[in-house]
Amino acid sequence: DGTARVWNAEKGSLLLVLAGHTSYVWGCAFAPDGKRIVTAGGRKACVWCAETGECQLTIEGEHTDALTCCCFSHDGKYILTSSWDQTARIWKATDGTQVKTLTHEDRVNSCAFSFDDQLIVTACRVKIVRIWDTQRGQLKHTLAGHSDYVRYSCFSTDG
Repeated sequence: DGTARVWNAEKGSLLLVLAGHTSYVWGCAFAPDGKRIVTAGGRKACVWCAETGECQLTIEGEHTDALTCCCFSHDGKYILTSSWDQTARIWKATDGTQVKTLTHEDRVNSCAFSFDDQLIVTACRVKIVRIWDTQRGQLKHTLAGHSDYVRYSCFSTDG
């Protein structure tokens, strides 16, 4: 319905409705400090105040197809998005300035920062997972072997 909802897990009560997307919301994540939420839907990402639900920042115009995932870096300085436009992109969390583009050969289904923010993992429709150097935006490893597309990817706490 184009919204993300924040619930109190203990009480089961609705706290916020984050309305600002015109399509499905495919991804959402809290900032490490818990003060902001990023959502990904349609061709844009929105950053919301976790207390008031006010949209503080809209990131759009670069992705040319649906966003599939989003997250904050663990230091809270960056936002990472992935898209069916065959890219993952790194943005400054303060103003939405694009920092890097990680180009793929097919749709990118998910993305995540390592716990030290030095690496990024992306999962693709072409049965491949990729590991990237965050600072340089360069591909470090291609992990093949899946027999079908990879929908999600993540790091363990020790990388």
